[in-house]
Amino acid sequence: MPKYNPLKELKKEQVSIWKRGLAFLVDILIIQFIVNLNFNKFLEPSLGNNKSIVELFNYSLDNYSTLEPKLLLVSIVTAILALFYFTLMEWKLKQTIGKMLFKIKVNSENKNPEIYQFILRNIPKSCLFVSYLIWVFLIDIVYYIFTKKRLFDKLSKTYIEKAK
Repeated sequence: MPKYNPLKELKKEQVSIWKRGLAFLVDILIIQFIVNLNFNKFLEPSLGNNKSIVELFNYSLDNYSTLEPKLLLVSIVTAILALFYFTLMEWKLKQTIGKMLFKIKVNSENKNPEIYQFILRNIPKSCLFVSYLIWVFLIDIVYYIFTKKRLFDKLSKTYIEKAK
């Protein structure tokens, strides 16, 4: 059995947090764009049309109990869409669109990566969209701050590196 080499781990993790964060932001914008296109008609009867952002915010606060089921449904569908987007893109292409723009990719420590690894590594990202589950994303971020590796990257035996 080969010995654990911490220097090997550090060599894999050469992508800055800024690149990772900006790539993630691009992917979030893509997902939100797709969701907004599809759910605009679904939410419009409840929210009304041609309202300013302040009016929408005030209306949603005043009518939260009637809007909550629809907003929860939209957030769950968005989370599922995000999980599919991140998992399939990273499993098949090793990159999402955001990662392609910033020239970074996902690799597996296994020779033949399995889809379950990519599902596992992307659970926190999809939980970000459901307010009740955001703590999963926050745990992943806090772990990264202290170890320079995401918890779900470690659990899924994946890592990020610069694309060539």
